[in-house]
Amino acid sequence: MPSEPSAAGRPRDPDLSGRLMTAALEEYTRTGWASFSMQGVARRAGVGKSALYLRWATKELLLVDSLESVTRPLVMDPNTGSLHGDLLEVASSLLQFYLGPVGWVTMRVAMDIAVEEPELHAADLDAYQTKVVGMHRAAISKILTSAVERGELNAGADKRSMASCLFGGVVVHSMALSPSERERACSDPRAEMESMVAFVVRGIRPEPSSGPGPTVLESGDADGLRLQELL
Repeated sequence: MPSEPSAAGRPRDPDLSGRLMTAALEEYTRTGWASFSMQGVARRAGVGKSALYLRWATKELLLVDSLESVTRPLVMDPNTGSLHGDLLEVASSLLQFYLGPVGWVTMRVAMDIAVEEPELHAADLDAYQTKVVGMHRAAISKILTSAVERGELNAGADKRSMASCLFGGVVVHSMALSPSERERACSDPRAEMESMVAFVVRGIRPEPSSGPGPTVLESGDADGLRLQELL
């Protein structure tokens, strides 16, 4: 988040940074990358450009901080007691976010940063990876570490690939829904994500051993059934 040093004169509006980042995302929704500008954001927010440049040196850094501000609430530590339950909480929250207007513009900004003249925006892409992608990977890593400690996963489980499967699956799923399916998903995101989470969990469980293995309880379908499987 941008720092706001104190200055003499009129006290700085403590909510202004948040309003500026909201205005940035709204402006991006209208213009896209090619026409997005600090001037346009300032006009939409009803402030002078100096208010932006006091906080962000470039429009790219403004966008990165704006993305961080709206996605940080999605970082969670659900601690439901099972890997399936934890990932279901995360996936449901992500789906709700991506089905909303802010979620769509977030996807658009992230893709544009990656593909629009990437050689010119390498530093900004690095900032996006560090600030936004990094915090979500860390949260998933914590969930998987807890699953290892409970004996649900092997210590060598590929956490990065699992996170990519979960996040990517939710994003693609949200984009593929028809209007009626979107309405259903918005009304019950947990039920919508149940089968996807079960699929991801099955894919990262320990491989069956040659001898007798422990019995593992895993959360089941949307009706709350629990399946007992011998690994």
